[in-house]
Amino acid sequence: MEAHEKVAPSVIWSIIGTAGVACSGVLVETSMNVTFPTLMKVFNQSLNNVQWITTAYLLAVTLTIVLAAYLQRGFKFKSLIIAAGTASVIGEVICMLSNTLPVMLLGRVIQGIGTGIAMPLLFSIIMLEVPRAKQGSFIGTAGVIVALAPSLGPTYGGISLAALNWRFNFIFTLPHHRLLHHRVPLHERQ
Repeated sequence: MEAHEKVAPSVIWSIIGTAGVACSGVLVETSMNVTFPTLMKVFNQSLNNVQWITTAYLLAVTLTIVLAAYLQRGFKFKSLIIAAGTASVIGEVICMLSNTLPVMLLGRVIQGIGTGIAMPLLFSIIMLEVPRAKQGSFIGTAGVIVALAPSLGPTYGGISLAALNWRFNFIFTLPHHRLLHHRVPLHERQ
């Protein structure tokens, strides 16, 4: 690709959608920490047990990131984007509807798989689909988007908890997944 080439709109939407999945996953992860006292009462569990909400999520993200290179070699970007978004939505809905800690943990693991697919995929899309001369600005912007989530998470969680209830941590992050419904005709590779 030459420097004067433009980035296709489908690639931009793919980057936006994948960044949204990664950012919302990290945002919800860090926002959950402020809900622990509430969840201890709701689920009638100790702090040690409730902390698994974060631990299980982080384990799922980490294990999925470890498999990222394998997944990207075996599947098309479009399939991975859809898988990341679907896992994230399913995980969020399960968490939002959960009435027991085991159900919440299941949702967090599924959501962690979505985030674990999305984070490395975001940067792979940029490196393979964006012209070399524009990669730096795209990587920098994507990095800022994902890096903002941990700093905004506790505030987001506190506001959701104070104004509404803990379930809204998941409800408010669902709308960004509509971005994934755009056509994503990335290069065909196996």
